[in-house]
Amino acid sequence: MNNNFLKYITIIFFFGFIFIVPIITLFTPDKKISEIENKILTPLPKLTLDNILDKSFMTNFDKYSNDHIPLRTDFLKLKNSYNYIVGNRKFRDVYISKDAKFMEQFIFNKSTIDQNIYNIKNISKFLYDNYDIKSTLMVVPTSIAFYEKELPPFSITDDQRKALNYIDSNIGSTLNFYSPYEVLNKHKDSPIYFNTDHHWTQLGARLAYQDLYKKDSFAKPLNYKKVCDNFFGTYYSKALLPNIKGDSIYAYQDFNNFKISVDFDKKFNTLYDENKLNTKNKYQYFLHGDPAFAIIDGNSNNNDEILIFKDSYAHNFIPFLTSHYNKIHVVDPRYYNIDLKSYLSKNKNINNVLFINNIQTLNSNNIYKQNNL
Repeated sequence: MNNNFLKYITIIFFFGFIFIVPIITLFTPDKKISEIENKILTPLPKLTLDNILDKSFMTNFDKYSNDHIPLRTDFLKLKNSYNYIVGNRKFRDVYISKDAKFMEQFIFNKSTIDQNIYNIKNISKFLYDNYDIKSTLMVVPTSIAFYEKELPPFSITDDQRKALNYIDSNIGSTLNFYSPYEVLNKHKDSPIYFNTDHHWTQLGARLAYQDLYKKDSFAKPLNYKKVCDNFFGTYYSKALLPNIKGDSIYAYQDFNNFKISVDFDKKFNTLYDENKLNTKNKYQYFLHGDPAFAIIDGNSNNNDEILIFKDSYAHNFIPFLTSHYNKIHVVDPRYYNIDLKSYLSKNKNINNVLFINNIQTLNSNNIYKQNNL
């Protein structure tokens, strides 16, 4: 009797899940993105005869159902928890160490690296030949470069130091190369990276700044202040697990009070945005989000100006440059294709160019497509 009862209950739950969940999904308002997973969700596919015949409707509907299942985040956490219990320590290219350190796998992608180097070299050659501006390429390693010994057994990842040396040996004569690998390695026992996110902390950025600009000390002690707790970043979004402690974000308040214009239509009197601390992506506190274009008013006693091509690793690094330059021009080549010739003709005081990227960005995407030279 008891066995039959359990069998019927199991059958009811099974068919309930198969038939009821899709119906609930269809009548639940769709979301375009999952903030917690940091991903764009599959939209409901259009039902057409062609889509049915080529089977793409069912394929996309399956993806849609998976992305919009009720309580999706809870299901993912439950699934990942089970996988973790049975010994899995890799979730969507993110490894988890014994002490719950999150690190993203790095597999050297020569073709993508070569394409980015080629395009950066073309830009730097144009700048040098036409404006006598020598550029610097700054490539920052990610956290896995320093904590390989803490990886789970049988982890696979490539040596970022070798990748950095490869880039250095292929950049040409009109471009300087700098990587903060050595200075970060000396301080790897300090919190120079976030645990649940792919970015470095502003402490790591400060160490790189002091190393690059040969600045041994500051005129007065710096105010490194905690601005929030419970930051769950991009690594956590890939490896959703319960009971993981979020990161704290600290920021040097000494470099905040500078005017910045962002994406042509927004202006602020500070470089940090406290409103972003109330969102999922709290790292956007630095530089007001992920600007495609920005201009920062720095040291009015200095006539020099700098143009920076960047990814988001630059956001907590750039504030340190405010004492060195009158203006800091910031371009993200992923989102904005600047007409360099036109821009430099209107901004004749630009005499320095700095490319700032983490190595995973250069390794994963061709972000330096042919700019308008």
